[in-house]
Amino acid sequence: MADVTAIIATPRKNGNCVAIVNRMVETLRAEGKTVDVFNLRDVQGSGCVACYACKKAGKCVRKDGITPILDSIAQSGSLIMAVPDYFGQPCSQYRVLEDRLYGFVGMNENGFFSTVPGKKAAVVVTSGSGVESDDVIRSVSKVLTNYLQAEVVGTMHYQERPDGPAAENPGALDEASALAKKL
Repeated sequence: MADVTAIIATPRKNGNCVAIVNRMVETLRAEGKTVDVFNLRDVQGSGCVACYACKKAGKCVRKDGITPILDSIAQSGSLIMAVPDYFGQPCSQYRVLEDRLYGFVGMNENGFFSTVPGKKAAVVVTSGSGVESDDVIRSVSKVLTNYLQAEVVGTMHYQERPDGPAAENPGALDEASALAKKL
């Protein structure tokens, strides 16, 4: 069981999400924490099929490349979610995973509850357009807070324009380290 699950939702191999999460992981490991890192670009999986079997099992019952990610989320105490902003929305790779998070949402006579509450979470959103990504940050944070009942301890928004690639920006990498230390 890892202390932290880090999810990189970008389709790019070496983009800003990757650079920021890599720095966060370095920081966490230097503090002695174990981290599972998943890049959704490399995962073969599909979204929720609304079978509702998760409501009996307490987790998604589908078996594909997303299964180990869901298992890691369930077992870890903290979560990093790094998502690029595509046209003011979270990218499609994230959305597939997000739909599968529904397996962690239980239902009873009082309404919805999380089967994996109490995690700390950090949200990283990157964009290359120069347009603010507040809606994407709110969207990802809302899922983690409202449905997984995680505590979002901090967010980071990195815009490649005008700041250049995150991997070459010491300020951005310092901000990533500071965010990781909150987990």
